[in-house]
Amino acid sequence: MLTSVEQMKQLVTEAIDLGQNGKIRDSKIALRKIYQILKKDPFILWEDIMVSQLGKSIIMMIHWDLLEEEEENIGLALLSYLYISKGIKREENLNSEVDLCELFRLRKDRIILLKSCDDSFVDSLISFYFADKKATNLDTYNEQRKAVLSRLPYLQLSDIYLIEQDYPNLRNDEFLLELANYIESDHQDFSNENLKEAFLLHKVLYQQIYANLKDGKLIY
Repeated sequence: MLTSVEQMKQLVTEAIDLGQNGKIRDSKIALRKIYQILKKDPFILWEDIMVSQLGKSIIMMIHWDLLEEEEENIGLALLSYLYISKGIKREENLNSEVDLCELFRLRKDRIILLKSCDDSFVDSLISFYFADKKATNLDTYNEQRKAVLSRLPYLQLSDIYLIEQDYPNLRNDEFLLELANYIESDHQDFSNENLKEAFLLHKVLYQQIYANLKDGKLIY
């Protein structure tokens, strides 16, 4: 009989494989089971090598509208970010030689998440940038929202930058090349200070989401 961890790993593999082979309906069945398990134990694969794949499966949940409530989908995006980032940290901290192909996959997954679910990160970034200036009306909130949305491409560019250190041509990945050109054309003044800011934001997001999940404050 499979343990709960083994069952979860099997479901994640199944959901991703089915989805990548165009069997969306069958993949959704596995994804719903994954979601039900996560509701009970979001840390079930926290120390497992497949934690990042769990994050990838959550991206599929979001893209295929598995849940209807906006707040829950925002929570799923944050959860996916946490799991993928955990996978990145795990790879970077391995005592053995780093698997560059795996790091490429993980960073690309995080870029895809940040690009496709940018709105989901707005409130988290507002709480960081405007911690002492909480919006008291809609106009102020919209101004803050606009400000942090302008920072989200920095997060994507920082991951692209790290990929470029290993693969100067981004492995000729069409998605990454087009995205890099698009962001750089809109942010021609992107500087080393902006890069440092992006690295800091990644750390802040990771710590913030982890703390909220651990304290039961993350709705998903």
